[in-house]
Amino acid sequence: MKLYYFKSSCALAPHIALEWAGADYETEALKRSATRSPEFLENVNPYGKVPVLELDDGRKLSQVNAILMWIARAYPEADLGPDDGDDGEIEMEAMLAHFNSDVHTAFTPYFMTHKFTTQEDHQQSVKDAACIEIDFQVGDLEKRMAGRDWMLGDRRSILDAYLFVFCTWGRFVPGLLDARPNLKAFSKRMAADAGVHSALEQQGLL
Repeated sequence: MKLYYFKSSCALAPHIALEWAGADYETEALKRSATRSPEFLENVNPYGKVPVLELDDGRKLSQVNAILMWIARAYPEADLGPDDGDDGEIEMEAMLAHFNSDVHTAFTPYFMTHKFTTQEDHQQSVKDAACIEIDFQVGDLEKRMAGRDWMLGDRRSILDAYLFVFCTWGRFVPGLLDARPNLKAFSKRMAADAGVHSALEQQGLL
């Protein structure tokens, strides 16, 4: 398998999950601009996004939620998926959707202001507005992590791999994590994990 990524993207989540699963994989690091090149669009992902996970049979999976769920199902012995039963699966899919649609997108205008205004003197206003939504979303995550080590409570899962991405992004938003002890403790716990450390090292994030 091959994981396509660029540094500091959400591709860190499936990278961590692959480490936790003990998967046999390789990576291909890209520049962000390369994801819109004709070669990438034609041969890797027509949506122009990472992550992309190329399977051994040549199929290419895109969209972080789908890749995370595929890893959880492909490596059941790693126990990274939902709790048993339909309710557990629905709850995990709902949380992944929330992460992707609400939390992830809250950060987008902060880091990629050029997508929201073409006027440089308006970029700070875009970032200021983004901070309000980021603060709301991260505040909710802080509450969810109260009294628990992992999103599911007693064991790590693909949700934690994605949550860690938001914590790494949050370090670039001044003061965001300072008053969030639950997320700070979670980040410290993740950073001490061997699989997380390996993914961070491979991506040059240490």
